[in-house]
Amino acid sequence: MKLNKALKLSLGTLVVFPVSFLVGNELLANHLTVGLEYQLSNENLIACGGGGGGSSPAERAAKKVKQAKAKLNFKKRELSKAAAEGKDTSKLEAEISELEAIIAE
Repeated sequence: MKLNKALKLSLGTLVVFPVSFLVGNELLANHLTVGLEYQLSNENLIACGGGGGGSSPAERAAKKVKQAKAKLNFKKRELSKAAAEGKDTSKLEAEISELEAIIAE
C-alpha cells in the first residue's frame, strides 16, 4: 500500500511541477485572463511613456544639492590627503569650488 501511495505521489509531482511552471500557477487560481489583461495594459503604458510620475523640479534640485554635498565632502578628504602627501592640489581645489557654487545656488 505504501509503494502505491509513493508511486502516485511521485507521478503527481512529475506532472504538476512542469505544468505549474509553464502556466505560472495561474491555472489553479483561475486568474489567467486577469493576468493577461494586466500584462497588456502594462505594456501599453510603458510603450506610451506613462505608468509613473516623475519628480518635481524642486525634488530634482534638492537631490542635486545633496549629491553635490556628498561629493564635496569626498573631495575635501582627498584634498587633505593630497596636501599631506605633498601632491598638486589645484585640480581638486577647482572641483571643490565648482561643487560649492552648485550648493550656493
